[in-house]
Amino acid sequence: MARLRSLLPLLLTYMTFASAQWGNGSTLSFPLASGYSTASFNASAQPTAPITRTDFSDDALNELWNLIGPVATGPITTTVEPTPEPTAYPQPDGEHFHPLVSSSFPELRDLKLPAGFKWGLASSSYQIEGAAKDEGKGPSIWDLLSHRVPNHVADNTTGDVVGSHYWLYKQDYARLKSLGIPRFSPSISWPRIFPFGKGPVNEAGVKHYDNVIAELHANGIKPSVTLFHWDTPLSLFTEYGAWTDRQIVDDFFNYAKFVISRYDEYVEDWFTINEPQYCNWQFSYYPAGQYYPAFNNITGGVESRFLCGHYTLLAHAKVSKWYHEEFKGRGRMTFKNSGNYYEANSTKPEDAVARQRNFDFAIGWFGGVWTDGDYPQSLKDTLGDLLPTLTEEEKAMIKGSCDFYAIDGYTSFTAYEVDGGLEACVSNRSAPSFPDCAGSISTAPNGFPVGPSADPGVNWLYDTPTGFRKFLKALTTELFPSIPDIVVTEFGFAEPFEGQFNTLQQILWDLRRADYYQNYLDNILLSIHVDKVNVTGAWGWAIFDNFEWASGTAVRFGLQYVNYTDLTRTPKASMFQLLNWFSCLHRSYPHSCGLLPPFVLADEIPPTSPAPVTSAGPILPNPPASLSPTISAPTTSTTTSQDPATSFDEQPNTASPSARRPETSNKRRHSLSEDERDVDAFELDPSRGRSSRHIPKRRRKSDGTMRLDDATQRSQSPAQSYTNGSARSPGSKGSLGRASNGDSHNGSYTNGNAAANGAVVSSTFFGHDREEVTRILIQSLTDLGYHGAAGALCKESGYQLEGPTVASFRNAVLKGDWAEAEELLFGTTAYDHGGGIGLDGPGTYGKPWSKSRSRADSRITGGLTLAEGANREEMLFLMKQQKYLELLERRDLGKALMVLRQELTPLHQDVGRLHALSSLMMCQTAEDIKIQAQWDGAKGESRTVLLSELSRSISPSVMIPEHRLAYLLEEVKQSWISNCLYHNTAASPSLYVDHNCDRNDFPMKPHLELRNHKDEVWYLKYSHDGTRLASASKDSTVVIYDTTTPNYKALFHLDEHEAGVAHVAWSPDDSKLVTCCAQQECSARIWDMKTGRIILTINDFTYPCTTAAWAPDGAHIVIGSQDTKYGLCIWDLAGNITHKWVDDTLRVHDLAISPDGTRLVALLEKRILVYDFVTFEKIGEWQPEGNIKLTSVSISADGRYVLISMNENRIELRDIETGEIRERYAGHTQRQYIIRSGFGGAGEGFVVSGSEDSRIYIWRTNGQLVETLDAHPDGCVNAVAWHPTDPRVFASAGDDMKVRIWRPTISQREERGLRDNGFSR
Repeated sequence: MARLRSLLPLLLTYMTFASAQWGNGSTLSFPLASGYSTASFNASAQPTAPITRTDFSDDALNELWNLIGPVATGPITTTVEPTPEPTAYPQPDGEHFHPLVSSSFPELRDLKLPAGFKWGLASSSYQIEGAAKDEGKGPSIWDLLSHRVPNHVADNTTGDVVGSHYWLYKQDYARLKSLGIPRFSPSISWPRIFPFGKGPVNEAGVKHYDNVIAELHANGIKPSVTLFHWDTPLSLFTEYGAWTDRQIVDDFFNYAKFVISRYDEYVEDWFTINEPQYCNWQFSYYPAGQYYPAFNNITGGVESRFLCGHYTLLAHAKVSKWYHEEFKGRGRMTFKNSGNYYEANSTKPEDAVARQRNFDFAIGWFGGVWTDGDYPQSLKDTLGDLLPTLTEEEKAMIKGSCDFYAIDGYTSFTAYEVDGGLEACVSNRSAPSFPDCAGSISTAPNGFPVGPSADPGVNWLYDTPTGFRKFLKALTTELFPSIPDIVVTEFGFAEPFEGQFNTLQQILWDLRRADYYQNYLDNILLSIHVDKVNVTGAWGWAIFDNFEWASGTAVRFGLQYVNYTDLTRTPKASMFQLLNWFSCLHRSYPHSCGLLPPFVLADEIPPTSPAPVTSAGPILPNPPASLSPTISAPTTSTTTSQDPATSFDEQPNTASPSARRPETSNKRRHSLSEDERDVDAFELDPSRGRSSRHIPKRRRKSDGTMRLDDATQRSQSPAQSYTNGSARSPGSKGSLGRASNGDSHNGSYTNGNAAANGAVVSSTFFGHDREEVTRILIQSLTDLGYHGAAGALCKESGYQLEGPTVASFRNAVLKGDWAEAEELLFGTTAYDHGGGIGLDGPGTYGKPWSKSRSRADSRITGGLTLAEGANREEMLFLMKQQKYLELLERRDLGKALMVLRQELTPLHQDVGRLHALSSLMMCQTAEDIKIQAQWDGAKGESRTVLLSELSRSISPSVMIPEHRLAYLLEEVKQSWISNCLYHNTAASPSLYVDHNCDRNDFPMKPHLELRNHKDEVWYLKYSHDGTRLASASKDSTVVIYDTTTPNYKALFHLDEHEAGVAHVAWSPDDSKLVTCCAQQECSARIWDMKTGRIILTINDFTYPCTTAAWAPDGAHIVIGSQDTKYGLCIWDLAGNITHKWVDDTLRVHDLAISPDGTRLVALLEKRILVYDFVTFEKIGEWQPEGNIKLTSVSISADGRYVLISMNENRIELRDIETGEIRERYAGHTQRQYIIRSGFGGAGEGFVVSGSEDSRIYIWRTNGQLVETLDAHPDGCVNAVAWHPTDPRVFASAGDDMKVRIWRPTISQREERGLRDNGFSR
């Protein structure tokens, strides 16, 4: 004790020190271990210095494409050789119906174009080529924008496939030559030549463009080439920000040098840059800092706009200087300007100033070429340090760098002073109109529109031909008088709503576009002759429908229609309007000009030409001439064809009368004979609508058999009839010497040949095998009940649906003659086994010919050819299983037992199936057998189903799978649906038109806001019939809404909970609701949904109830809890536990029962458990990778898939039986809280989830992100519930205490900041 007292002072000293060390005001000290250093990091910081690329490997290219994601592949993936073009095309019939648009200027009657005037059509690589990832091409910025940036493209289409000009260019150029178009202005894809924008050259890309240039010249078409049309290599954005950095000048120069050096000998005109003004209304809106680095924190806007313009101008000038001074190029060079005409809205000086500023900030921005090489003073004064400065050397390089002026002039505007005045705008960089500070509108000073409007998707475009003429004069006399000559490098029009039309009849007569071309060309001619403007060329936009940038493929500028399913191109009326104008300047009397191809009616086909509407590839046969004298093709025209390589002034002016239809003394017949094989032009494509010609149905023969010829022409020996329209055609012995599929004659059966009525026809039909198409049509006609038509097609084509052996096999299966079916299918010698146990007696089927089996001369048959990989034992098992079931149905148990033991068991198939079949012996009645076996009996569809199953294992060249056309059509529809981003309807798509759902019909706008809760809303769920909605909240209440009322009237407030409600579940009949409470109360309640009163409270839990689901019987509930004692239990409605899973320590986070009641899926914190809900056995357990926490589960309506949400921003779609991940969904945020996802939309075609970033995310089930919706600000979106019966409605719940009801909205697409000449092409 004394010793202890001696230590007290020391202990007190230590305690005082420790108290100081650990007191509230003390600071802890932690040492840094030796050998380590520290730094500060900011994951949101943008790079300040370029990243130098040194890796140009395949792996590096793959990494770039990984930024894009999956890329679509079109129906054509190799270069296609062209087929002959028609000698005539269907076009407007002014003589009988509606003429082309006439000129409004009679004074043009005798005027001609100047010598050497160049004209043709134009387009660009990304907009028409497709083949986005093929043959070594690197990704461009537009691959990123269209794939990864939601709604950057209005209809969310891409340039992956489009018109596939990359593969079909030969056919496209053959079409231009046939139409008489002398020039084409394409662009070359920079990332196709240099996949990384620099570095090694892509050999395949160079070879392609070698072939393109060669093919143009082979067709006599002269190219004028654009080097850059907005498809900047994505690699340059990831390396240094592309057009915001000076490096782009050198990289573009390197690319341009390579292309020009290779092709200059064959190119007359070079356009270095397409519309550098795009830096305003396109480049400045690119998502820098979001989808690629924002170098030096340049994220778009005004700074990005003028840096882009600056380096674009310098890149052009550097190439031009080299081309003229060093390379000594043979052609001419310029860049294409995007500009439109502006007329002052009034006589006010302020409006005149606004007019000039509109010019300055569009074409004046790049007008230094024609002045002093510098920017306009108005830009310098307004922008200050936002406008890069040009050095004297750079100004000198820019000045005079264009050989001629190229203008893409589409429309006109009136200009007016902005609100508040010019000075207020230029002095305020936050002003909405800054920096242009000039207004423009498509309305004339008198308040009327300046002209007819184009498609709403390009709402800046109006038809203003007179304004265009004024623009040409203003450019050359007022704005840039030094211009030597001017070329209209683009002009065109988007026919309103053309992308929504359903038939070719609607599409082809594009009257507004035809009027546009007629009047713009007239005004070009007036400009030349009256205003003395030296216009030396004009290119129409576009060669055919293409990808219209931010407007997608829904907006169409093409002079040819493109069917994006089969890629056929069809000339529109506007094409013939343009051709007619250039062929003859006497538009008031178009039929006096003989340079156009002869006019052909839609149902007339020239005797030596292919179909009048041809494909872009070699996929159209040459239809034979009609054999009917009353529907003959027009006589051969004597029209002089023009040489497409000859300039307009060099073409002969001779004209001959237009070809006319031959006159006949007979009237056109109203029906076709069986020998007539010509078809309507518009019947070649199913999307073209209904033919105007009435074709009566053929009548079935009265005897019910399919006659392949008329009775008067039949052979003396009777034709053999077979089931499903199969019969041997009478003919010569030679033709009968070949045996049909599997017949006993060992010949080669070919199902006919490619001949019809003695005329040899092509072996292909639109690129498909003619025999396959014909036989499928014969089958389909038979399926439809048109047996006479099927027989007529057999006769006319020479093809059979199937040979006699196949027909006999089909007949045997459908009649239940199993011995015969087995012999015919697999072959046998002398019927040695008779197919096993018979149905009618020992060893026989009770047929007269069965006695022949014992004959010594019985035939040897080889059986039918099986498909590759077919399982002979499985096929035999299926037939004998049907035989066994039919014996059981007839209560012939003895024979059934013999089949089971002697025929089924020796096949060694699935033991479980054998046990199930043997258990059927215990059934007391035929009805019990059908129920237990899920089989509809011998007189039901079971034999037909069996035949369909067997046909899949038989070679399709021998036996076409059942209902093949119906299956193919369903495949087409499913393909449409899977590729339709906004498909949200249960209705089956029409086959008449390509299917595409309108984005405006998709629920994207909150129409109702329900404010019945006082705290965070955690969960919500519609009743199964959709008439009520339940929302659960942290405020301890559940609100029940009547969804049949316009404003979702609140029916009940279930407010007897003592803690927040985390989950609700509706009973199968919606008469009851179970609610689960969180911490503190830890109970579940069952409510009567007719009265809103509590039926039962289950409060046995000591930890929170997290989730619940009703059993299909509606009498039991599965409740999941964090309580390990009652973690996963089944409760009845009296509060008793009927089953408890005790095989594990179960703390359940969420659970779901499949709609058919066979599977239960439970989520623990890190594991997914799958139970057989019938036997209660665990049949699967999976643990996702990573340190995750599982939060919610949903099961698809078909019971095949589970949707699992988990933290770290993951949602997975898994196979419910195997656990295999079928899809992942990304983009949303989930790290800390319970965020629920689910299926939704028509046919559960979508996956929807809340997010911690206050948004709703919607994907197609294939993983493609559809929409990101700003939903509940300042908090999480905790749950989203899609309406079960109305796919156009869903509800969301958020931390903002609100429930929002979302429905479609019909409104124009936001202009996204596009002003003035802010258009997209």
